[in-house]
Amino acid sequence: MSFNLDTPRASDQQLAALFHNIMVDDEVNLSVACPTDVTPDCNQEELNACYRISWQLLVRGIDLADFRRMIARIAVRREASPDERIYYKEVRARFKHMRFGCANFDVRHRYPWQLHFITSQMGFLQDAFKSGQKFKTCWMAAVLWIVLLPLPFKLVQRRIENFLSSNPPKFREFQCAEIAKLAKALASGEQVTGQQFHSLRKIISRRTAFVDTLRIIRPSQQLNNLSAYLATINGLMGDMHDELLLKEIRGELDYHKDKFLLPDPIAVRLRKLIDANLRKISYPPHTITSSPV
Repeated sequence: MSFNLDTPRASDQQLAALFHNIMVDDEVNLSVACPTDVTPDCNQEELNACYRISWQLLVRGIDLADFRRMIARIAVRREASPDERIYYKEVRARFKHMRFGCANFDVRHRYPWQLHFITSQMGFLQDAFKSGQKFKTCWMAAVLWIVLLPLPFKLVQRRIENFLSSNPPKFREFQCAEIAKLAKALASGEQVTGQQFHSLRKIISRRTAFVDTLRIIRPSQQLNNLSAYLATINGLMGDMHDELLLKEIRGELDYHKDKFLLPDPIAVRLRKLIDANLRKISYPPHTITSSPV
């Protein structure tokens, strides 16, 4: 039997609060301290509820037909207006959060390729119109318009409905495996390539999305503090990644080969996150392979 995505129905207030959380998930506050518990436990009901509300945030927050009409206008004009860019960013944030939901709460801990394709395509289109690439904007918008038609999107929904819920022990194991990747990167002298840095940032983004969802299901000041700490790391890493991409464009950096040290504001906070995790639980065996792409 398919997992029921629509009931229990989250309140409008819950969805509004979750949307607010994900729109400020990279706000930097350097004064926020690392909490003692950085690996929150969840029961089965909470894992299921986190996945369900991620879906409801997506489908109840946007009108796909209206969004496709906007995409068509962008394709014709080969550019996006300031208001369209804002709306586009908000819709993309909902898709990204659903993708994080699949990676976090499904026992496979992977992005469904259908959802990943749409979310990635949205990122490519955003890069195109932000950088003024008119031809690329046109054809990227056309592709996105097609994959958001009712029939293709129904296939995405079916895959999301095929939810194989993680359970509390396996979810804990997944969280620890993610932290172990951060620990391994820092143990190697903190020198990483741009691509490796991006992979580390995705771990932080997934963890931030998890905490921001859980604190809607189970509100607490402790989770609020953890969210603020993760958002600071996420924001610092996001700003640095933007700089790395600019350096690559200018020919100052080989994104895939050149290595660099993690700056102290990032490295210190990652170490504190790892140490706090170590104080609570031990890492699982490194044979775990079920991590997202």
